[in-house]
Amino acid sequence: MNKETMIGRTYSSFTAEEQREIDQMVSGAYYGTTNEIDNKRLSEVGEYQITIDLENGLSVAGTLSVTEDEVVEYINDDGTFYNPAE
Repeated sequence: MNKETMIGRTYSSFTAEEQREIDQMVSGAYYGTTNEIDNKRLSEVGEYQITIDLENGLSVAGTLSVTEDEVVEYINDDGTFYNPAE
């Protein structure tokens, strides 16, 4: 998917097929910092705001959901794609 057509759009503005394609492009996540030290993946039960990075260089807001049974990262429906280098 062309990143120029993604910048400024929200995740929910894409079709279900396009969202599946975007989900396959996820290359990693950023969990923020505490006292200027990068956080590792959080393990306490709860939901945490994260930044999800894509293979094409774009980023988007996401959520890390931690339960007793599983840990899931997902892109927020209202997350807007942006180029962090700009």
